[in-house]
Amino acid sequence: MNKIPVLILIYNRPASTKKLLKKLSKIKPKKIFISSDGPKNKLDKLLCNKTKKVIKEINWTCSIKKNFFKKNYGCKEAVSRGLNWFFNYNNLGIILEDDCIPNKDFFVFCKKMLTYYKSNKNIGCITGNNFLNNKMKFKNNYYFSKYANCWGWATWRRAWKKYDNNIKFWPKFKKLNKWKNNSLSNIERRYWEMIFNKSFDNKTDSWAYSWTLSLWKNNMCTVTPSKNLVKNIGVISSRRIVNFSPTVYNLQRINIKKIKFYSEININKEADKYVFDNHFKGKYQLYPWKILYLLKILLSIVFLIFKKKFK
Repeated sequence: MNKIPVLILIYNRPASTKKLLKKLSKIKPKKIFISSDGPKNKLDKLLCNKTKKVIKEINWTCSIKKNFFKKNYGCKEAVSRGLNWFFNYNNLGIILEDDCIPNKDFFVFCKKMLTYYKSNKNIGCITGNNFLNNKMKFKNNYYFSKYANCWGWATWRRAWKKYDNNIKFWPKFKKLNKWKNNSLSNIERRYWEMIFNKSFDNKTDSWAYSWTLSLWKNNMCTVTPSKNLVKNIGVISSRRIVNFSPTVYNLQRINIKKIKFYSEININKEADKYVFDNHFKGKYQLYPWKILYLLKILLSIVFLIFKKKFK
């Protein structure tokens, strides 16, 4: 499993990068590729340089290639450029951002799926994320999703070639029956139209939305483990306030030996609905749900303040 090339995406977080490398030292990948966005300012430059020094702590036998940008491109452009660079060298690989901490099962899972589905054009990537909070069980320890959750994931060059960073096809694509009659529910479609419109207009600095839409356009789904195999230590959000337990993001184990491959590829709509409602909070982002969502956050904050005051 340590022969799979690994791309590490770093920037200005030396502490989280250090934690990631500590975890990788247990796996000892043979081929490591490191890509970093450039600094925005002088303070940023200091942090970027500290992060790059952490890379020197890799002390196992491996080849290391570096791709450090001198200018700051932002998340969307820097990550997409880093991935393009990575797949110039590799037919497949694992991608980890500096705040995504995987366990050993993640690497074994990726190896199995990368090998088995390498020629299957209906599979676009493998994620290490599961946001179902143990609400569902799966016969073969994984399922197929339309959501390419990217806190630790893997893919092939053949799939990444379909990536369109600027989703230039979106204005025409959203008018086609292929989009209007896809497997999304009405509320999901409204939510994602809002997201992709912002992404197309460069109002959102995210490569992940472009990746998701590129997969959907090309009828590709994502292999998803039955348990969460990668923890994002950079997550700071209102989910902790609105009854979305942080345990959802904790690392778990799966029985790799019991994995059996499905004979058919069918997206699990029930699982995807749960992720849409509870992870993306999709319905709360749309008016009038958005008002209710903000009200719920406000009431939760007030409750926590009173609880702390009278404790």
